[in-house]
Amino acid sequence: VGGPMSDRKGRRAAVRPALLFSMAGTAVTLLAHLGTGGAAGPVLLVIGRLITGIAVGLVLAAGASWLKEVTPASAGAGVAARRATVATSAGFGMGPLVAGPVAEWIPGPDVTTLVVHLVLVLVCTPLIWTTPAPPPPAHAVAAGSGGTPRRPALIPATARQPRFLASVASWAPWAFGCATTSFAALAPVAAQAVGPNVAYTGVIAGITMLTGAFVQPWVGRHADSGRGPHPAVLGLGAATVGMLLAVLLCSLAPGTAAAWVMVPAAVVLGTAYGIMMVSGLREVQRIAPAEQLGALTAVFYALTYVGFFVPFVIALLEPHTAYVPIFVFGAVVTVASIPLVIGATRGTRGPQVRQDG
Repeated sequence: VGGPMSDRKGRRAAVRPALLFSMAGTAVTLLAHLGTGGAAGPVLLVIGRLITGIAVGLVLAAGASWLKEVTPASAGAGVAARRATVATSAGFGMGPLVAGPVAEWIPGPDVTTLVVHLVLVLVCTPLIWTTPAPPPPAHAVAAGSGGTPRRPALIPATARQPRFLASVASWAPWAFGCATTSFAALAPVAAQAVGPNVAYTGVIAGITMLTGAFVQPWVGRHADSGRGPHPAVLGLGAATVGMLLAVLLCSLAPGTAAAWVMVPAAVVLGTAYGIMMVSGLREVQRIAPAEQLGALTAVFYALTYVGFFVPFVIALLEPHTAYVPIFVFGAVVTVASIPLVIGATRGTRGPQVRQDG
């Protein structure tokens, strides 16, 4: 919804309500933790998380598209994609890196982290609200009907093209699938032998996401060079190594050795996440016409967010299979995906081309 809306009304028009939803979601979640709702507390918690999810959904596609529009063409192909994914990854990384120790050692952890977030959003909202934004692009106004903005499809035509389906959609869920496997599935297993396990899990989440942010400039330079494997292939290769490290970690758990293996596993899985995020967003910005940029970006993010279900699926399977077979299967799937992605991405390297017609 946010992506097509930003295509129609401009990027800031989608980002502004996202700030309000973020404040509302955090406030409702805070009420749930304060016990204000009594027996309705769990319901408030779910509502708060849903409202926060709306905020995230609105801002991701619109924000990435906004960065694309304000990045000069002279900056080079893929710079806007790197800026968007680095900003997203840095936010995902710094949040748990701070929240983990706060939740471990600061009194009232359920409340303190939410209050900090609410204050930060309140401080940032006036700055973002008044940030100059380019006017809605010319394509957003229909030729007729008095210049009424037309309503673009939620699923743009480019999302149904073989190029997008094969070279982006086929592996997009692995992006957050790798990241969440690290901090939501593996970190609790590794933390069994660690005293301050909440802080440890937060640090692992921070390592995972910040590694993803750090590798993205290199990914962009590699993609710009046109040499070597396609970035998506490198991402799947890193995911395979991460799955194998997960097998080793689960074999060593619950010993302290597992807690140490978790660190390189987080780095490798974070690398896979970072490579695939910037690679996918680059490809989206290459193939999307201007009038479909926000919508196709939203589709890409929605596909990557499918990866958030991976820890849930692992939790369902683990009582029946144990962890090791699950991650062995994951390694097999990533290896099997590599030749398919090589075939799908052949001929897609080179200068960034926008189809603005």
